[in-house]
Amino acid sequence: MKTKFVLALFFVFFTFTFLGRNLNEIAYGVALCDIDQKAENIDISSPPYVIAVDKGHGGVDTGAQHIVDEIDVIEKTGELLYELLEKDENFTPVFTRDKTSDPDSRQRCRVAKQAGASLLISLHANCDSHKSAHGFECYPIPKGRTNHENSLKFAKILCKNMEEQGHYLRGENKDGIKYAFYSGKNKIIVDSTDAKIRSAKSFGILENSPCPRVLAEQCFITNYSDVENWATDGGCKKAAEIYYKSILEYFGLEKAK
Repeated sequence: MKTKFVLALFFVFFTFTFLGRNLNEIAYGVALCDIDQKAENIDISSPPYVIAVDKGHGGVDTGAQHIVDEIDVIEKTGELLYELLEKDENFTPVFTRDKTSDPDSRQRCRVAKQAGASLLISLHANCDSHKSAHGFECYPIPKGRTNHENSLKFAKILCKNMEEQGHYLRGENKDGIKYAFYSGKNKIIVDSTDAKIRSAKSFGILENSPCPRVLAEQCFITNYSDVENWATDGGCKKAAEIYYKSILEYFGLEKAK
């Protein structure tokens, strides 16, 4: 009896320690979603459009830490984008988290769904062991899934506008668009040229959202040039303006005067 009790305690400890260690990545990445992937497209027939601004990470999760902290880049850019949208009567912005929390992807997407979001943009910053790695990447919902076409449409607009403002677009096709998939805990990244329809889960924020959505990797915080151009106060302001301009273009609107 005592042996069984000890074994049971060991199992609970092992499960909590080793599963819990990766709980944030599983929740935000692999995404054990509770929102139907086949949900109907959100009606975006008339403004004001609800725009869900997802500031990645948050709370004790600072994201990557290198030349600068990813969380600082995300917070600055997200706040500036929110302000631009809030000033425009065509939009009603909503954050998927507050400044002190790090909800999982299902909770973030639930906020977007309850607000009736017509579009979601998830903000992140990239990093790499090679300091020469630089540029912009945008991840729409993968091919063959609900809202892919509109997500891809927004991703293309965003990448085009980033390139016009001097940002380098990464990828084999140099279009900045990539797709992410998880095989267990392993992340697989493929270029936009990859035509294969895959069933593997993508980023949780992409899997769970009920509207067109993209995850944007604004710059590499391991590259000094990227940091100077896209992670400083001025760089975050420029990025926020590009996101805003791209949202306007996606909905076929002009900048508010």
